[in-house]
Amino acid sequence: MPEGVMRRNLNYTFHNTRIFLWKILVLLLFIYACSGIYSISPNEIGVLQRFGKIVDNYVMPGIHYSFPWPIDKIDKVPVKKVHRIFFDDFSEKSEIAAIFQNLTNLDSYCITGDNNVVNLSFVLQYTIENPADYLFSVKNNEQILKNMIGSTIVHTLASRSVDEILTHGKRIMAVSIKEALQQRLDAIKSGLGITFVELKEVTPPEIVQSYFNEVINAQIDKKKYITTAESYHNEQILKANAQANRLLQEAAAYRTKVMAEADGETKRFLEQLKQVNHNLLTTRQQIYMQFVKNIWPKIKEKYIVEPGTADSLYLKIP
Repeated sequence: MPEGVMRRNLNYTFHNTRIFLWKILVLLLFIYACSGIYSISPNEIGVLQRFGKIVDNYVMPGIHYSFPWPIDKIDKVPVKKVHRIFFDDFSEKSEIAAIFQNLTNLDSYCITGDNNVVNLSFVLQYTIENPADYLFSVKNNEQILKNMIGSTIVHTLASRSVDEILTHGKRIMAVSIKEALQQRLDAIKSGLGITFVELKEVTPPEIVQSYFNEVINAQIDKKKYITTAESYHNEQILKANAQANRLLQEAAAYRTKVMAEADGETKRFLEQLKQVNHNLLTTRQQIYMQFVKNIWPKIKEKYIVEPGTADSLYLKIP
């Protein structure tokens, strides 16, 4: 093959190769540029970094674009996912309690404020509230959370009596643990939020369980007797009030009757007095005649004397 033809073929091949390589390069650049497109699911929040510095700590769900790696980096955090921790380090049935007992020959328990011991376990739920703090402020968030749970339980139980913990104080204690634990997590900017705390088991040690049961039953009986006594008291008070109202009503009715009778007698007497004062002479004669009429039949011997003559003879009437 002539040298000129070979050179032209070689130049043509180099030219086509350069064009192909440029196309490949443009395609790679296009793919690299498109790699900056990303999406955030509805249950996630993104944290955007540029050369390691946070430029947006709250990227909302949807489709977004950022500079490709290594310029920008996006971390997706599942903020709506509910994480659940079952904590039973102070329970006799836990694995940690068994290891602790084998090493120290002691049972795992927690001390209350009145120097009694209880075994407890509970369930805690938490979510990620601040994605940036969760990613960069604290490492090993779950392990730190477990350590804080243990110390928070110790401090919370140390301020309460065993009777309160085993009876009516469970709900209050759960709320106190939740609030105290959340304050400690906020202090270190963990980005975690406690949503729910439930005490699953709060019991005394098995060796004294029966005695605690007797105490609790006695307290229940005490409340029952107090409730019964209060019910009886209220019932008797209602009966006494009803009887008092009845007596008051009867007294008021009797008072009204007596006053009405007295008013009637008074009016009748006043009417008679009025008539007597109006016809005094006639009234005296009527009284005298009535007196004579009533007394005359009862007198055995009767004498008629002429009025005005003291020494006159009297006539005996058989």
